[in-house]
Amino acid sequence: MKNLHATFFTLALCASASFAQTKPATPVVPDPAKTPSSPTSKATDATTKAAKTDATKLGAGEKDTRRQVFILELGGMVGVGLRHNEMEAIEKEADKFGPGQIIVIRINSGGGLVTEGDEIADTLIRMRDKHRVVAWIEEAISGAAFTAMHCREIYFLKTGTLGSITMLDSGSGKSAEGKALEAWIERVGDVSEGAGRNRQVGRCMVYSPLVVSYTKDPKSGKVTFFDNANGEVMLSNDQENLTFNENNALDCGFSQGTADNQEELFKIMQLKPNSYVVNTNGKKVGDSWEKTVADSKKAASRLKTEWDIKGASQGEAGQIAARLKLLDEMLRIWEKCEPVAMGYEGGGPLIPEDAQKYDDLMAGFQKAKVKAPIVKQAFERLKKEMKQQLAEARKTK
Repeated sequence: MKNLHATFFTLALCASASFAQTKPATPVVPDPAKTPSSPTSKATDATTKAAKTDATKLGAGEKDTRRQVFILELGGMVGVGLRHNEMEAIEKEADKFGPGQIIVIRINSGGGLVTEGDEIADTLIRMRDKHRVVAWIEEAISGAAFTAMHCREIYFLKTGTLGSITMLDSGSGKSAEGKALEAWIERVGDVSEGAGRNRQVGRCMVYSPLVVSYTKDPKSGKVTFFDNANGEVMLSNDQENLTFNENNALDCGFSQGTADNQEELFKIMQLKPNSYVVNTNGKKVGDSWEKTVADSKKAASRLKTEWDIKGASQGEAGQIAARLKLLDEMLRIWEKCEPVAMGYEGGGPLIPEDAQKYDDLMAGFQKAKVKAPIVKQAFERLKKEMKQQLAEARKTK
């Protein structure tokens, strides 16, 4: 438990380990049918056509068929503040109104856990097949960029940045190398291509020796990408992993537009007035989780400090009694906010050393998808021992 590790995306640039390019240096022309700038969801079109011009004009018992727009703001570390759980909560809300709703995920994150990235990938791929799922970028680095690239539409704030997707090995803490690196490069390429974007663009976010350039037709605006330096504009170089800013993302068509507020965003998304309504559940879900994380961080810090000093002035019995209550408080954090309890952002898991001694319970801790049940068993066992100690201490007073 003391050496608990997790695999992380990182903000650091990928190490320049040797990796041969396997594809010939030929131009790659994006398929217009797959470009994310013009979603073709039949369900979305049907919903748009059926939209009412004014909800106040609905007749008795008539259903409001305007599209629901959910704005879900997620920030902080991937796996802590930015998770698939909140996306799934919005997915369920959107499903209540039928396919073709609009889900905007505003991202402000510097990266995080690969394992959470896998969960997010599965969630967004499922969501985008039913609804119009949009990424709105304030900051999306590493794992957050991996998240955003699953959306077929990406919009930036003026100060937005996205890219530099690097993976650290869970054991060594160093950048992945060899076959693991090759697999990761191709996976990010798959994600880019799967959302209708150029494959090489995704690959260059992972490994800086790879480069991508493009040429833009001045009349049609059509962009042709090259996996070498043959394009008129170099999008990346062989020294740094590709990271987009608002300008180059827009120029090459990686982003569909720039918006600093909802009104600008909706206009660029070509949402007609009175054809949609902003559903407040998007904000509620995001705000609720943000508050849970903040409250849990504050409580976890306090509990770690109090474990050593609470009740110490009252002798052995007083300290044991105090620690019994602290264990209950710790368990509540595990049950409502496991990412904070795991200490992903530093400090290690919220488990007193005395509760880590149960090898039969802790053997599967790292592999367990949900760890709170294991922690609960360990705490219950420790509490039983402590209650016996408390009884003995009171007898000897």
